[in-house]
Amino acid sequence: MKLELLLLEEARIRFLLSGVSAAFANGIRRACMSEVPVLAIDEIGIYDNTSVLFDEQISLRLGEVPLQAEDLNIFCLPDECQCEGAGCPGCRVDFMLSSEGPGMVYSRDIQFTDPGVKPAFDKIPIVILGEGEKLVIEGYATKHVGKEHTKWQAGTLCGYKNLPGIEVADSCDGCGKCVEVCPRNVLVVDEGRAKATNMVECSLCKLCVDTCEPGAITVTPILDSFVLSIESCGSMPAKDLVAKAALEIQKRAEDLDAKLAELA
Repeated sequence: MKLELLLLEEARIRFLLSGVSAAFANGIRRACMSEVPVLAIDEIGIYDNTSVLFDEQISLRLGEVPLQAEDLNIFCLPDECQCEGAGCPGCRVDFMLSSEGPGMVYSRDIQFTDPGVKPAFDKIPIVILGEGEKLVIEGYATKHVGKEHTKWQAGTLCGYKNLPGIEVADSCDGCGKCVEVCPRNVLVVDEGRAKATNMVECSLCKLCVDTCEPGAITVTPILDSFVLSIESCGSMPAKDLVAKAALEIQKRAEDLDAKLAELA
């Protein structure tokens, strides 16, 4: 297996994986979305809500606010905690939200008892409060994985595609029609012939194949090479998300190997 980094930002990473199967690439994608644990607001108690939104709408908005933790490892999954899910500082963190209008209530107004926990983004709108309207909420956040609920989904836009293989035949006359129809600006005319300059950006639409003479250009997917694009919800950097997803896959593979060894 070979990895080539194509793009690295705080919330997004893009890389090329070669020498792997489609199942492995899809496993990374799925693990980023459903297997990496993060914190999210789990349950709330609304003491006062005179805003225009129903309690249920505010609850849903709070649940989808991504949370950051300085050290996520200090929190256990509720079913793995010593309290057996009853609720303790080891598996939950309490918060308070108290606002009075007029004005917008933002995610930054959520105050957690643990100073190391905060919303990933400050300006996520919750509700607009009019003159004299109030919102008073208490609750707690817990650590789970995305397959339990989307609010614990660490990865958002996660996808992959085969790396395209683009070949230009000797019969190419450099007319430039393929360059004009390419939506990703992958092709250029160089020295009288079409040439692929950045195959990673190719979407395999094959508009160039349809526009040119038959056999002039061929576009085929490379079956063991994949371009993966992973975006984080903001709970953790994208590079950490991919690393933790890989560790989850390794852990599950080791567990499976141990169980198969018991049956042998």
